[in-house]
Amino acid sequence: MTDAPKPELKPDGVQELPLTHARAQLTTLIEDARERDLVTALTVRGRRRICLVTPEFYERALKALGEQPAS
Repeated sequence: MTDAPKPELKPDGVQELPLTHARAQLTTLIEDARERDLVTALTVRGRRRICLVTPEFYERALKALGEQPAS
């Protein structure tokens, strides 16, 4: 049995992890976001499909874009 892959930190400062391995590491990924302000991109076939960010990051992004959160 092999160990699950660790997230790989990319030059843009975002760590990537294949979606198929994210469930087993979800607690760690959440802590990375909360404690280290680290964004994790979950990938499918090597392409980023979704990013895990804190609520504060999301709210700042909406504000920067001049948008309101969906109700």
